[in-house]
Amino acid sequence: MCNLSMGVLNKGILVGEMKKAKSTAYKLQDKGMSCEEIADAVEVDTDTVREWLAEREALLVK
Repeated sequence: MCNLSMGVLNKGILVGEMKKAKSTAYKLQDKGMSCEEIADAVEVDTDTVREWLAEREALLVK
């Protein structure tokens, strides 16, 4: 596989992993976990988890 194809494949995998982490973060929030606990569980930085949860809250308020 050429370098370009590998780059596209790797980016696709990363996007998929982040979508799964975001979905898992929502489920963990529903179970009452703190932002820091969620970040640790999904192995993403706390600021990113805070952004995800804020986005979700904005959608739920509408």
